Order: sequence, then C-alpha cells, then structure tokens
Amino acid sequence: MAPRLSILVFSIFFLLTAPLAYSERRQSFRATMTRIEPAINLTRAAHKSHQRLSMLADRLDATSGGAQAPLQLDGDGGAYDMNFSIGTPPQKLSALADTGSDLIWVKCGPCTQCAPQGSPSYYPNTSSSFSLLSCSSGLCRNLESQSLASCAVGGAECDYRYLYGLAADSHHYTQGYLGSEIFTLGGDAAPGIGFGCTNMSEGGYGTGSGLVGLGRGPLSLVSQLNAGAFSYCLASDASKASPLLFGSGALTGAGVQSTPLISGASPSFYTVNLKSISIGAATSPGTGSGGIIFDSGTTVAFLAEPAYSLAKAALLSQTTNLTLAPGRAGFEVCFLTPPSGDAFPTMVLHFDGGDMALPTENYFGEVVTGVTCWIVQRSPSLSIVGNIMQMNFHVRYDVDKSVLSFQPANCNSL
Repeated sequence: MAPRLSILVFSIFFLLTAPLAYSERRQSFRATMTRIEPAINLTRAAHKSHQRLSMLADRLDATSGGAQAPLQLDGDGGAYDMNFSIGTPPQKLSALADTGSDLIWVKCGPCTQCAPQGSPSYYPNTSSSFSLLSCSSGLCRNLESQSLASCAVGGAECDYRYLYGLAADSHHYTQGYLGSEIFTLGGDAAPGIGFGCTNMSEGGYGTGSGLVGLGRGPLSLVSQLNAGAFSYCLASDASKASPLLFGSGALTGAGVQSTPLISGASPSFYTVNLKSISIGAATSPGTGSGGIIFDSGTTVAFLAEPAYSLAKAALLSQTTNLTLAPGRAGFEVCFLTPPSGDAFPTMVLHFDGGDMALPTENYFGEVVTGVTCWIVQRSPSLSIVGNIMQMNFHVRYDVDKSVLSFQPANCNSL
C-alpha cells in the first residue's frame, strides 16, 4: 500500500509543479516590418535576388561537406527591416527579417569593423538584463554542430563566425559572441532570447543593425518565442509598415487557402508543392519534387527548369495583343507598357490544396519607363516565391503543423 501511496503523492506533486502545457504557455507578439527603399528598383532588385539565389544553392551544396552556409540577404531595395527593442532599458533597433535563415544577431558596441556602418548598435554594458550564453547552451551546441561556433577553455563564452555563403568566400559573415536578452516586440517583452552580439561583420545587410532569422531551425526567433506559427502581410505601399505576428491564430474568413510544407531542398526553408501554373487560359506544369520556397528576403520570383520555359511559353501564347520589347536585367518577357493593366493575362499558382490568384502588380512591373516585364526569372537551381509576389496576402507559416496558409488582404488594416 505504501508504494502506491508514494506514487500517488508524487503524481499529484508533478501535476501541481509542472509547467503549463505547450500551447498554454504561448504568448502572441506583434511587430512591424518596413521596406528598406520607398520604391523598388527592379533592375537592382533582380541583381540582388540572383546573388541570394546563388548563395542559397551554395548552401545546399555545402551540406555535403558538413557545415551549412547560410544565405546572403537581398539587402538593398526589396528587403524588409523588422523593428524591435533589446535590453533594459529598451534600445530601439531594426534588422533584416529573413525567413531563409535562423540566427538572430545585432551589432554590439562601437563595432567599427561592422557592416553596415551608420546604423545604431546595441550596448550590452548599459543593459541590466544582458547575460552571456555559455558553451553548454543549446544554441551554442547547435552552431558548434555546424562548425559555426567555438569555445575557449572554461566555456563561459560561445564565440561564433556565421558565414553567408561558402567558406571560400570570406566577405559575407558575422562574428561575435552569444548572449541572452529581453526582446520587446510591439509593447510586449520576450525574455531569454538568444542572439549574436556581433563585433565584426562584412557583407550586404541593408541599412539596419543586423538580422532576425525567421527560419524553421532552433536558433530562429520563431522557435525561441515558442510561437508555433507566425504570419506577415506585406503592404504594396512601401511607406506603410507591414505587420509581423508571432503566435497568430489560424487565418479565417473568405479566401483562405492552405498547402502543406514539405522538406523540399532543405528542411530549414518554407517549401511547398507547386503543382501547376495558370496564365490566362493556358496551364503549365509546376516545379516537381523540388517544390518552391516562400522567401521574404528575395525580391523577384524564380522558376527552375523546365517550369520556367513552359510558363514563359504559356505567357507568350496569352499576350499576342501586346507589343514585345527587348528583355533586360534578366527579365526575358517584356512589353511596351499598355494603357491599361487589364491587358495582361491573369496568373494563378496552383499548390497542393490551395490556389494563389495573383494581383497583376505581383507579377508584372515597369522596369524602365514605358517597358513592363514579367517579374519572374529563370533559375539554374531553385524556385522561389519572392516578396513582390507575396504582397497584399496575409501569409501564415504554421511551423507546428507544417502548413502554409495565405489569404488576400488589405495589409494596411491588419
């Protein structure tokens, strides 16, 4: 009888002292994102997007050698900065928001050898809530497993060197030490967020103070907030802030579409199955087993072969009423700008379980005065839904259930 009583007492004690259930412990947070430039220069955006695409492919190639090389950011023109504060008292900062990588990092102290120069830094010595993350922390061990961190004797400080590109490219990296701090998103505080305190960096990171990784890995802000899901709505008006919601509930109302997230080229990225593409009355095949990546850090859209050539042929078959113009900046299908946008055919992405009917401005744009191009480019490797194509959609990433949902929305009113 005594052993049974002991088990009963222990069980009651465990239930009373155990933390709340995973879903009950969650808190929702609201932040904002702003586009770095007030107007998108599509020529520059195409160049930067190709750089990012190359880095993404390099990262996947690097996995065969053990260490993964994170992506280079599309740091000019089409990228978005996330606004937040760190520390006690709060220090206001902004940093690139990136669904294609995981590490959170900001410039620390004077950071005279950091890129970009001219943006604010975080000063840990003025914050009462800052603490170092030791080598025994989970975040440090994760970086060590990718050969991106090292520890001195004693293990009190975890030093990282996070590469944006292949190891042979020494000009895109951030390095420093890991710390823990209170992050304030909107008006709500999130304690215990692990991040990189950078004292040296090189590369293109826009005009902010660092980078906020929103990927699927354990280092990302999504994982550390225990959010389970997050969403954003990218406003087409660059002067307006775009909402970024963590722990957000399922999308409701008219027009909600959902599709499963798949492992695709890498389990770190948000990849879905693109089954087919409709352009006007023509339909072409999708991207096959490689899927297509939803990525906030790439501006233009990319399609790998044969999906690109087949979609391009479908487009040309539906635009015989328009006057062709020479291609430029990697945009192969261009026309003299017609008097009305209604002259362009519709475009719908057919995913596994959901259809994304795109507004015309999400796939056609004026590259130079009088010339409008299809802002989808040929990819030698991977397919990407860039941030222009995502504008005026509320896009939700349910990390727990591996589902991506989207809904046409007025992003200014969310």
